Amino acid sequence: MRSRIIGIAVLIALVGIIYLYGDNQRSFPTPLEAIYHETEDKEWIAVKEVFVSSKVNNHADYFYITKSDNIVAVQLSKGLFGWRFDSFITGGLNLNHKISEPINGYTRAGDLVFGLATEQVDRIEVNNIQAILMPLDFYIESKEIKGKKLWYVHIKTNTGEIFGIRAYDKSNKKLYDNP
Repeated sequence: MRSRIIGIAVLIALVGIIYLYGDNQRSFPTPLEAIYHETEDKEWIAVKEVFVSSKVNNHADYFYITKSDNIVAVQLSKGLFGWRFDSFITGGLNLNHKISEPINGYTRAGDLVFGLATEQVDRIEVNNIQAILMPLDFYIESKEIKGKKLWYVHIKTNTGEIFGIRAYDKSNKKLYDNP
């Protein structure tokens, strides 16, 4: 009986060591190192320029532009050994495409929803939660970007649930309503 307990303890310790070793190998001192490591051999999501980030506690969201000018969102978490790449989100949001409506679609993965908006949009609500709105020309110099804004929000919903997205201008006039 005693040898069985020792065997189980050794097995648990071995599994723990393997897990910790794996966690250490996929962790990096900074979020940027984790992003560059994860995307370095994937041409379709290769980083051209990281332009904005948001860190809250041990979680971070980074947005970057690929070499083909698509916007990608990356979610990272800080573990025992450093920052780990959790997921990346692409959705066909290309900076060079012309935006004809105040909101140019959106992309979702997990609890992160993001999209592009035009210059006249001053505020966006997703399911009555205010999104963060950032003018891209503040971060990136390009004629194609002038007036475009990135918006994002974290929202807990069921998979497949449709979002109610509303966009308003500075005078609080509704520019877009997708209930």
